Amino acid sequence: MKKLLFLFCLSMLGCKTVEPLDDATANLNLWNEKKIVNYSFSFKRVCFCPLEYVGPHQIVVQNGKITTVNGAPYNAAERYGVMYTIPELLQVIKANVDKNPAKKVLNFNATYGYPTNVFFDFSEMMADEEIGYEVTNFKIN
Repeated sequence: MKKLLFLFCLSMLGCKTVEPLDDATANLNLWNEKKIVNYSFSFKRVCFCPLEYVGPHQIVVQNGKITTVNGAPYNAAERYGVMYTIPELLQVIKANVDKNPAKKVLNFNATYGYPTNVFFDFSEMMADEEIGYEVTNFKIN
C-alpha cells in the first residue's frame, strides 16, 4: 500500500498544467537555444505583391544583423522592403498567429526552429490579404 501511495504521489509531481505554446513561440525558443548569429538563407514572401518584394532574396546575417540582401549592403528603404532575421521573422509569425487567422499553415525546421513555410489567410471573405513566408537554403556561416 505504501508503494502504491508513493507511486501515486510521484506521478502527481510529474503532472503539472502548462499553458501550451503556439508553434512560433516554441520555435523561437528552439532557435534562441542554438545561439546562431551568423547564417544565410533564401527568403520569399507569398503574397499578391510586386515581384521585387516577393523575392526570393538571399539574406546574409552576421552577429545577429542583416548585412547583405542579394549581395548588396542591406538597406530597409530598398524596393524589396523590410527583410527579417530569423528571430524577427518568428516574431512576425507569432503576431500573425495571435490575430487568429481564418486559415494558417505553419511548418518549421525541427533542428533549428526557423520557419520553412508559413501562410496566413486572415479572412476567407477577402481577396489578396493573405501572406506567407518561405525560408530555404539555410546555412550556418
